[in-house]
Amino acid sequence: MINILNLTQDFLNSNVGVVTFLVGFLAIYLYIKQRIDKKRDAARLILQEIRYAEQQIRNSGRGARGYSLASKLLPTNSWNDNIHLFIKNLKETQIDMISEFYSKATYIDYLITERSNQKIHPKIVKQVQSGSNQQGSATGQYDEVQALPTPQQIMQIVQIPTPDESITIQLLTEVSSSIEFLYNTPAVEKLRQISEPKWYCLI
Repeated sequence: MINILNLTQDFLNSNVGVVTFLVGFLAIYLYIKQRIDKKRDAARLILQEIRYAEQQIRNSGRGARGYSLASKLLPTNSWNDNIHLFIKNLKETQIDMISEFYSKATYIDYLITERSNQKIHPKIVKQVQSGSNQQGSATGQYDEVQALPTPQQIMQIVQIPTPDESITIQLLTEVSSSIEFLYNTPAVEKLRQISEPKWYCLI
């Protein structure tokens, strides 16, 4: 055992240049592999996001049948965070197409949230009205002690005008109809190629 250690030490001492080269090569390899893995994982996430968003739009009949208010087209947005990784792989027009898809999908998510708020708003107003009637029947000593807002103040806060529901529905249909599906386009095909591991190539 001691002889092996001595031989190893002698080899390292006599081949410092080789050892330095191997360590440097290993460090560069690990760095490049990490970047490749990050790019591949980002491509997979973007593919999944596009596929899921397109499926939601199709299920809604491009907005005609309405969207589920409990879900989003883009629960995550990997494109905005990783677009710089694909500048060399995609053409400018392809990058623009994917960016436009994400922009419109994000706007649809915003409109879905607005639609949900419009559904909830009347129920909140009704609950506050019911609560204000009950509070009005009680004595006023609690208002002075707890310094709570009056029912009128609460109503002013809650009864903020909301956009007409028909406008939101119309916008959802218009944007959903104008969005261009990407999953079977050359741009997404390039992302699909990047997402697939290649044994013959480091990159």
